[in-house]
Amino acid sequence: MKTYLALAAAALLATSGGALAKSTTAVISLDGHCDVITLQISKPIVAGADDPDCAVEYGGGMIGKVKGIGNTIVAGVQSPSAPGYQFVIQISYPLVTGGMWSLYVTQDGVTMTPFESGTYTVEGSAAHGPKGTTSAFARH
Repeated sequence: MKTYLALAAAALLATSGGALAKSTTAVISLDGHCDVITLQISKPIVAGADDPDCAVEYGGGMIGKVKGIGNTIVAGVQSPSAPGYQFVIQISYPLVTGGMWSLYVTQDGVTMTPFESGTYTVEGSAAHGPKGTTSAFARH
């Protein structure tokens, strides 16, 4: 059994290492907000950080198919400016200007509440929505 677990762990590390070598970077802005998020994508793993001129959020998650939503990125997001809150962001994937995003929040790990949603623009493509002055993660 120990040998089997060791081989499985070695296979997982070998697979992960190969996936990490194929990392890409994508930048999206949340329309109507100042958030510009840089995503490091090593399928299926995603990590991201907001532009510090807007906010200091960062997080990580996975790309996958979610029943009722389809292909998406789902990530937990930490916001040092909102202690006691845990955010989850869902971003439609593949990344295309005009794609949808939704933000959810919990304070107790039991109830997840919709917080904000909208469209996003892939940076470097034609502008889709107006740039805002506040972060999507700011308390309303």
